[in-house]
Amino acid sequence: MTRIFLSGASGNVGRTIVRTIVGKEGFQLVGGWCLEAGSDLGTIAGIGELGIKASNDLRAALAESKPDLVIDFSATPVMAENMSVYLDFSLNAVIGTTGLTEDDLAPFKAAVAAKGLRWAVIPNYGLGITLVTDFIKKARAYYPFVSITDRHTNEMANAPSGTAAALAAAAAGDDAGEVKSRESYPGVLGAKICGVPVLAERLPWPGPYSGHTISLARKDEIITIEVQDYTSEIYMDGVFMTAEKIASLPPGSFVRSLGEIF
Repeated sequence: MTRIFLSGASGNVGRTIVRTIVGKEGFQLVGGWCLEAGSDLGTIAGIGELGIKASNDLRAALAESKPDLVIDFSATPVMAENMSVYLDFSLNAVIGTTGLTEDDLAPFKAAVAAKGLRWAVIPNYGLGITLVTDFIKKARAYYPFVSITDRHTNEMANAPSGTAAALAAAAAGDDAGEVKSRESYPGVLGAKICGVPVLAERLPWPGPYSGHTISLARKDEIITIEVQDYTSEIYMDGVFMTAEKIASLPPGSFVRSLGEIF
């Protein structure tokens, strides 16, 4: 039985994880961290009391609950501080992060390797995005033009999403197609991430909506791929697949994509 501590327990993904883990064989929820200190995690998730109270003191909650693994889907502004705490406790971790750059993550990657821990720090645990990313890596050699549009609700904390940045990294290449248009307004053609133009839309779509459109093109041919996610349920397969396999990864592993797991 793997003892799970959940950070970001009151967010959309966090509440879904609580609802999922209750019926998940091989896992036991032992604690959670969020702003709603003292509230029952089951009540927060809408499934009735579980007898496990939320805490807003991460260090104290980890010391008390003694988890085997932490799952963190908290907000970007607190993520780096949380990860430092997990290092102090020498915990393996499954982390969903959308706003940290490779430079931000570099010191954590080094520390995980030095301590022989196993971390998965993945922008998107959706199966669809993972499969699309694999396709982009294969197709990119033949399609020099790439454009990515990143869509989230206006409540999204950062722009672009970590998913959009990861898609851009997958589509990076030396043979980018030449765009002769001159920007009359700075940024109108999109911010460049790994040389790939990314445009972010933030509109009041209902629920925890996210959408990504990827266009790849060569002369006389355009491929357009659209992935739309409407609930946090779609991440559960990837999250728990990772949680199940992370302990078997080599010590020092720092996984950055779900494709490395399945």
